[in-house]
Amino acid sequence: MLSILIPVYNFDIRNLVSELHCQALQENVPVEIIIIDDASDKGFCTANREIANLSNVSYKELEKNIGRSKIRNFLSKKALYDYLLFMDCDARISSKTYIKNYVKQCMGEVVVCGGTAYESSEENNDFGLRINYGNKRESKSAQYRNQAPNNCFSSFNFLISKSILQRITFDESLTQYGHEDTLFGLELKRHNIKIRHIENSLIHLGLDSNPIFLSKALLSVKNLYTIFNNDFYNKELKRDIKLLNYYNKIKLLGLAPVVGLMYHATQKSISKNLISRGQNLFYFDMLRLGFLCTLK
Repeated sequence: MLSILIPVYNFDIRNLVSELHCQALQENVPVEIIIIDDASDKGFCTANREIANLSNVSYKELEKNIGRSKIRNFLSKKALYDYLLFMDCDARISSKTYIKNYVKQCMGEVVVCGGTAYESSEENNDFGLRINYGNKRESKSAQYRNQAPNNCFSSFNFLISKSILQRITFDESLTQYGHEDTLFGLELKRHNIKIRHIENSLIHLGLDSNPIFLSKALLSVKNLYTIFNNDFYNKELKRDIKLLNYYNKIKLLGLAPVVGLMYHATQKSISKNLISRGQNLFYFDMLRLGFLCTLK
């Protein structure tokens, strides 16, 4: 019936797996949990090896990091069952019916996203940028996500039929951080595979500090630029992603070099503001847009 697949990197997953295991035992269906560690630090590996003692749990460690896309494809090949539940390791289950809610969706070929949530009580300024971005851009209701289902695809917490993932895999050419989900959602759309969004969120725990999140955000812009320059995806990306829509308009007006110069002139001050306060997403977007205009 259900294979729960978790790629791990530098995170303690004992509580997550224990809760999953407990909920899985309550369901009268075959369930397995497969965890593959993508070359974490030794301390995390030592702690996480405890979960291998649980029934129907498989735990494996890789000696070399293979990346976010490749490890998901690797996990899917290890799965025994027809329905695959993927989740990131830095998550916490908030619902006692989390597994039950997904088991109900296991009918026919499906792609179902449960959503992402953040701790509303978190007020640590060191993580303010990530929390603010998560709450305003990622934590959306199922009703909102179903308005543009493929654009809102997230690999953080989703169920998919194994038969679909055998036809459409995660693009392993994207070895750097960012936009693997964008490309996968686009491929599903191209194959006329509909994504259903439900209220079954996981709480995102593994928050990056302001400077790390900002660095990752700019790294993801590089990945987005690479995808954008592929004519196969160009048209759809311009339509579906606001950042690329604005970039394309600037480029058509011949203003990309000007915006790029403005980025170089203001990058340090804007970055300093975002790292110290982490609240203004307008500045965050302007920084990413300016950086995009410097890429060639």
